[in-house]
Amino acid sequence: MNAEADGAEPLAGRRILVVDDEEDVRIYITTLLEDHGAETLEARDGEEAITVARSERPDLITLDLSMPGMDGTEAFKILRQDPELGQIPICIITGHPEFRQVIYQASVRSPEGYMDKPLNPIHLLQSVRRILETGAHHRD
Repeated sequence: MNAEADGAEPLAGRRILVVDDEEDVRIYITTLLEDHGAETLEARDGEEAITVARSERPDLITLDLSMPGMDGTEAFKILRQDPELGQIPICIITGHPEFRQVIYQASVRSPEGYMDKPLNPIHLLQSVRRILETGAHHRD
């Protein structure tokens, strides 16, 4: 009954774009975020992620790196270089830790978060909250 008072929905009012080619991973992440009050959007690859980000302007993007078509590494660089989307915080989520170096050595600003799969739900929620709270002063 007292959900807001005890912080049961810490992500209320936040729109998060979940990008992953694996449906079960998207469902897992979106369900977890929605259970904590977030509104979620979904994309299956980098190209769809950019399209959804442009039309919906999410507060945060969780981005898988290894996907068919336009992968997350390319989408990350495009998002960062876009004057309208470049300030959207991005949390990289990948099952390929070796890609971490590629992302952090890119010629664009580093991601606000990074997590390896398999995901720990508590760590994911903590990371998302931290990113949104620290980035709140950068957004209108």
